[in-house]
Amino acid sequence: MQLNLYSVSDKYIEYLRKFDDRVYDNKQEIRVHTKKYLGIVLNINSFNYYIPFSSPKNTDYYDMDKKQIRKSIVPIIRIAEKNNNKHKLYGTLRISNMIPVPITEITPYFVQDEKDVNYKNLILSELRFIRKNTKMIIRNANVLYKQKENEEDIAYVKNTLNFKLLEQKCLEYIRDKI
Repeated sequence: MQLNLYSVSDKYIEYLRKFDDRVYDNKQEIRVHTKKYLGIVLNINSFNYYIPFSSPKNTDYYDMDKKQIRKSIVPIIRIAEKNNNKHKLYGTLRISNMIPVPITEITPYFVQDEKDVNYKNLILSELRFIRKNTKMIIRNANVLYKQKENEEDIAYVKNTLNFKLLEQKCLEYIRDKI
């Protein structure tokens, strides 16, 4: 399975945020690029789940000064590359913030159309990592989904979006559009 990049419509993000304000906002007012946040889409429980990218945060490092990157964990996959014995963190995949999304509300992102060369190189690096680590990404997404479904007593599970509620709202959204 090859994972590709997508963005989600502003309208759908606004809709879901009515039910859970932890759904990542597309930040229409402060976009640097014309595109929204990017992410990947995979299938879980018969839904298309969009997993958003996030920029690196200080909490992604053990030591900010030395740029020592924390290891990936089930809800957060750190997109990093090693070059010349140095690790570079490009961003993260926030599995804990994945959302079910109707196919009508996602738009493919084509890297070749990106005009900002620096941003294009960043996206290409992230895409290389994703393609190299597809099995781990799918595994982590399925593990977290099941942990949330089983209401496991783990801190990161408690901070994960309510997938069942969002699936219900996704179905209602689809029904209301027909």
